[in-house]
Amino acid sequence: MRELERQRSHPLQALVARRHGVNVNGIVLWVFGGVAQLEGDSPDPRAEFQLTAAGPATSFALAGAGLGAAWLLSRLGASSLLVAAVGWLGGINGLLGFFNLIPAFPLDGGRILRAWLWRHWRDRARATTVAAKVGKAGGFVLMGAGALEFLFGGGALGGLWLVVLGWFITVAADQQHQQVSRQSHAGELRVSDAMSAQPVAAPVQATVAEVIECYVLPSRFSSFPITDSTGLPVGLTTVQRMAKLPRESWATTPITTTTVPLAHVVQCGPDDPLADVAARLESSPDRRAIVLEGGRLVGILTPSDIKRALGRAELFGQPSGAPDPAQQAPGRNAPGQSGGGIPWGTGTASVMRANSYVARTPSDPRPSQ
Repeated sequence: MRELERQRSHPLQALVARRHGVNVNGIVLWVFGGVAQLEGDSPDPRAEFQLTAAGPATSFALAGAGLGAAWLLSRLGASSLLVAAVGWLGGINGLLGFFNLIPAFPLDGGRILRAWLWRHWRDRARATTVAAKVGKAGGFVLMGAGALEFLFGGGALGGLWLVVLGWFITVAADQQHQQVSRQSHAGELRVSDAMSAQPVAAPVQATVAEVIECYVLPSRFSSFPITDSTGLPVGLTTVQRMAKLPRESWATTPITTTTVPLAHVVQCGPDDPLADVAARLESSPDRRAIVLEGGRLVGILTPSDIKRALGRAELFGQPSGAPDPAQQAPGRNAPGQSGGGIPWGTGTASVMRANSYVARTPSDPRPSQ
C-alpha cells in the first residue's frame, strides 16, 4: 500500500519534466519506489528544483490527506482499525517525504541541493560533483548506522535495510559523479566528432539470413540501420537480436522481425551536443543512436564511439573531428550490392535504393558500428 501511494508522485514529476522539455521514457517501479526515466538533464536550476520538489510535495500532500482523513473518520465514529490504517498511510508518506529530503544525491534532497548550488555557482558540472560527493558521504553514514543497528541495536532487519539503502545511494552518487566527469571532458564535442559515418545499412526487404550473410559476416559490426527502398531509415537491428532467433528460421524470417522501429530508436543530428546524446543512450535498450541529417542516414553512434571521442578530447584537448585520412580504408560495396541495388540470390527479392551505403572492410581500424 505504501509503495502504491508513493508512485503517485512520479507521474507528477513526469508531468513537470515534460513541461520543461525533458522527455520521459517511462516510470519503473522497484523495491525502493518509483523512478522516472528521463532523457537528458534539467535545462536550468529552476526546472531542476521544480522537477525534484514534485516528489516530496506529493508525499506531504498524501500525508496531510491521510492524517486528515483519519481524524475525520475518528470523529464520524469509524472503526479503530480503519482509522489506524488510514492514519498509518498518512504518517508513512510524511516520513517518506522527510527521508527523501535528506541532502544525499541522488535522493530528492540531494537534487534540490544540486539545484541550489547550480544557481549559486552557475556551473552544473561543479554543482553535480559536490552534490554527488555529499550523496556518497550520506550513503556511507546510512551504511554505518545500519551496521551499528544490526550489530548492537537489536534491529537486524532494519539495520540490513539501512545498509542496502546506503549502498544504493553511494553507488548511484558515484555513477552520477563519473557521468559528470565524462561530460566535462566532452566540452564542445558534437555527435559528428564521434559517430561512425557511412554506416552499413541493410534493406528492409531482406531476410535475417541475407543480412547475416551479406552484412554481418563480412564486417565486425554489431548493429545495422534498416532502410527502405529510397534509402531512408526505418529502424535498427543488432546481432544480439538476430541471435535470439532459431538458426533454422533465419532464411524465412524478415529482418523486420528483429528490427526496432525508428520511433523507438534514439535519433540525433551530427551537430547535436555529444554529452546530451550520450545521456539519452543510457535509457536506450540497444544503446545505439541513428544520426540523421535532412531525414537521411549519415551515421551511427555507439558507446564505443563516445568513449573513443572523449579519450581523444582528453588527450589532445580538442574535438576528434574527422578520422585521420590514414585510417580511411577504401570503401567497397557490401557483398551482393551494386551501386543502385541489392540483387538477392534467393530469387524474386530485389531491392532498389536511391543511395547506397559504403561498407567498411573487415580490416578497417575505425570504430565498430
